[in-house]
Amino acid sequence: MIGLSTTLKAFNETEKMAIARSLVSLFRVFVVFFIFKK
Repeated sequence: MIGLSTTLKAFNETEKMAIARSLVSLFRVFVVFFIFKK
């Protein structure tokens, strides 16, 4: 049970990192698009 929760916690951390990275890349694309639209 403890091992499972630890694995789940680690998975959640990596998932947060992946989500943060994808959000950052989306934000960069949006900023570049906004600048070029002007």
